[in-house]
Amino acid sequence: MKNNLILTILALFTGMLMFQSCQQEPTFPDPGFEIGDQRVEVRRDTADFYDITMKMDVPNRVKTIELINASDYQLVEEIVGYSGQTKFDMIYQVDLTPFEKDTVLNYIIKVIDQDQRSFNQGIRLDVKGFSFPEIELVGGKNISVAAPAYIVKGLVSTGLNPLKSVKILFDDQEQYSFSAAESDTVLYELSIKEVVFLGELLDGVDYSIDIVIEDEVGQISTTTLTVRKSSEIKRPYRIHYNNRLGNLNKIPIEYNENGQITSFDYVFPNGSYNHVEFTYNDQNMVDTMSYKNIDTQGEFDSESFLYFKYLEGTQLLEEIQSQDFDYDQGNVSEGELKIEASDFVYDEEGKLLSYYTDSQVENVYFSDPFGLGENVFGEYWQISSYMGSNTLRRQHKTEYDPVLMPVFMEGLPPYFMDKSIVLNLQDDLFSNKYVMTRTVPSDPNYASTYLREPSYSYETDTDGNITKITKIFTSGGYIYEGKIETYYFFYE
Repeated sequence: MKNNLILTILALFTGMLMFQSCQQEPTFPDPGFEIGDQRVEVRRDTADFYDITMKMDVPNRVKTIELINASDYQLVEEIVGYSGQTKFDMIYQVDLTPFEKDTVLNYIIKVIDQDQRSFNQGIRLDVKGFSFPEIELVGGKNISVAAPAYIVKGLVSTGLNPLKSVKILFDDQEQYSFSAAESDTVLYELSIKEVVFLGELLDGVDYSIDIVIEDEVGQISTTTLTVRKSSEIKRPYRIHYNNRLGNLNKIPIEYNENGQITSFDYVFPNGSYNHVEFTYNDQNMVDTMSYKNIDTQGEFDSESFLYFKYLEGTQLLEEIQSQDFDYDQGNVSEGELKIEASDFVYDEEGKLLSYYTDSQVENVYFSDPFGLGENVFGEYWQISSYMGSNTLRRQHKTEYDPVLMPVFMEGLPPYFMDKSIVLNLQDDLFSNKYVMTRTVPSDPNYASTYLREPSYSYETDTDGNITKITKIFTSGGYIYEGKIETYYFFYE
């Protein structure tokens, strides 16, 4: 009995010792390390190698360190020389000599300790090739144009070598030249936005625009744009208009066989819409415009007309008349025929000078933006009272890019369309032969905030078709200033 008691006590004591031994067995945390920069840019002008440096903390000692390609997770190399170590600085030298052009290297450093626990860390090396003059173009190198000019846009860069000169040539004829010797500062980058005049291009012929850049060490690059004449302007079948309030309105458009707009709907988010129709005379000028509001049930109770009267056989306006019709359960009430505008005065070239509405409208703004002998209508009609009686609040479009507006209505007279929907589209789209970029007050003494003074930017697809126009109001008080509106163009 006594022996059994002693054996029991010994067993309990042994169990307690074993339990305490297990409790005191040392544990090792997962390995880890610190890296100063996870994304590094290295220039080949200044380095043939780059050292990846990491502070390692591996309590259970290193078994292996692997360098892995992050793009395909393949092992690049096993980094040797650190087996069995715990705290140390790991250095791995990356050979950059195979890379002469811009290259991105994405690596993963994987540390495995002797308990098979691991830790990963990524690093990206942006290897910049040897400095060489180049241009990053806005738009592609294959251009199809319908306009008689093209704007070359891009950012010239020369790396670590200063810029010496830039030239732009069209069919070997110089059209633009820049010399850094004329600048007060040393330049390594230069933003380019220059008009290249193309003239009348022949169908089916490739033309070249060459951009020649030289740096101060004598390196020269030539970037060539291939230009072809576009046989026709592609016209969108629908436009989406996102206004300053964030409402998306859809605008389906119909054309006749001559590519002229015959109608469009302005569809509101709730399904109601405005329907506008145009007819044309033998001179391809708009002679009638109709306008009606249609509710969500497809019904309307009135319709407005504008009648454009021209001097016989010309495109010169003589008078504009208006008339409203009310419809009530099959009954038509014909409104009075009113004179909207008269006394149109033109110069000998056929450019509109003035006319009379509620007051005299003079100095109608036209310009020749590219020196081609054109009269491009440029008024930005904000509201009707700003036309004549309040000319201090007139504004006009002052800058254009030589990109043809796909919904330009050549036969639409330069007159204020007193319907808010039509006026907006007239100002931004229908009245513009070219894509405008900026508006300014017509009176240099204007110093208030009534005018909205919108500026515009645009995007095109690879074929040069406009896909987006963005308008930002640069003035107009808190209701307008800073607000953005966008047009999206859809093609078949």
